[in-house]
Amino acid sequence: MGKFVPTVGKRADLGILEGVEVLRPAHGGTCFAVDSDGKPVFVSHALPGEIVDVQLTKKRSKVSFGDAIAIHQASEYRQPQIWSVAGPDGVGGADLGHVQLAYQREWKAAVIQDQLRRIGGEAVVAAVTKAVGKIEVLPASADVSGDGLHSRTRVEFEVSANGRLAMSKALSNELVELEDMPLAVEAILELGLLGDSKWQRLWRPGKRVRAIAPNGGGRRVVIGNQTFNASGRRVENFADWKVSYGDLETNFSVQSQGFWQAHKSAPQDLVQIVLDEAQVRPGDAVIELFSGAGLFTYFLGQAAGAEGRLISIEGSLQAVEDARHNLRGLEVPRDLRVGNVDGKSMSRAWSDLGERPRVVVLDPPRAGAGAELIRVIGMSGPERVVLVSCDPAAAARDIKDFLAAGYDLQNLYALDLFPQTHHVEMVTVFERA
Repeated sequence: MGKFVPTVGKRADLGILEGVEVLRPAHGGTCFAVDSDGKPVFVSHALPGEIVDVQLTKKRSKVSFGDAIAIHQASEYRQPQIWSVAGPDGVGGADLGHVQLAYQREWKAAVIQDQLRRIGGEAVVAAVTKAVGKIEVLPASADVSGDGLHSRTRVEFEVSANGRLAMSKALSNELVELEDMPLAVEAILELGLLGDSKWQRLWRPGKRVRAIAPNGGGRRVVIGNQTFNASGRRVENFADWKVSYGDLETNFSVQSQGFWQAHKSAPQDLVQIVLDEAQVRPGDAVIELFSGAGLFTYFLGQAAGAEGRLISIEGSLQAVEDARHNLRGLEVPRDLRVGNVDGKSMSRAWSDLGERPRVVVLDPPRAGAGAELIRVIGMSGPERVVLVSCDPAAAARDIKDFLAAGYDLQNLYALDLFPQTHHVEMVTVFERA
């Protein structure tokens, strides 16, 4: 509990809680605590077991939010924040940067377990425990022996009023100009974009800037709707990424403004898990939902072969255009569709197959797949389903719905593809009961 001290000032008008005991990790990169009245307080920049002063930043009738601004009793897992501008009242890009890397993964595992219990319920917890035992968050393959820094191949900025690259403060539109970005791969930092830069002649205040360092081709800097190479010359709007699975290696050409996994080894790691668990055989009928630029689609199609059938559905026309380009030359009969991914589109895909799909793979956005889509997937009766989730709360809901749709949970992976942040990727594997 904490003593309340009213204060005044730009950020301090909600007051400070003194001597707050931090209890446990919470979803979203905060920790759970309570004030002197027993009301929940979600505290950023803290660790479980610490005694801190909390600057309140938001108050609601039943819950408050705030930043730990003084640490009176520090956790053994605390480290200096890895990014000087990411502490209290700073940018939001490294909300676990004050936590030792190994404990970041324990933190994320605890949050996953908590969400499975709170949202999924005891049946979900029992199914996960039966399949995998204790949840463990694994490092990305590129981070097994690393420090969790310099792993992002795509970084976005905004140009400040001074013409320098900046990022927004957490939960704010206020910009902070950057001199460094320790999460970006070295190839991006070597472009010299930050601080006073030669690139400033190419942008103006308010513009969005995206820096990309693909593993299959030259670096790209996207300013508005224009794309430049590392020398500042205009180039075509594509970045090339190499990914392999077994003996297969292919090059994915993705529009520079399009979506691609940010961590340098995420595409490779996810393909390995998803394809291993999908167990697609020659001749299989496969449906892929939220298929993006074709990362999984290509390898699923290769596995199904000329005697198989593949239907994918993706909401972004840009991504589907990329996928059609990336899958040219595949032997598998395929239909790469653009449109809403929901129960209706899944039902049409199932009908158009003319048979039950043997495998369904889905990689929904942060909100998850949703009950109606999962109900229709269950009706279509695939033998195996592979679900990729980027939010543990959504994963808990979706797992609960798949169990209700008649599926047994066979495996669950948790991957630390966003070190120094609270984000975690999950892959859950189901088999028809």
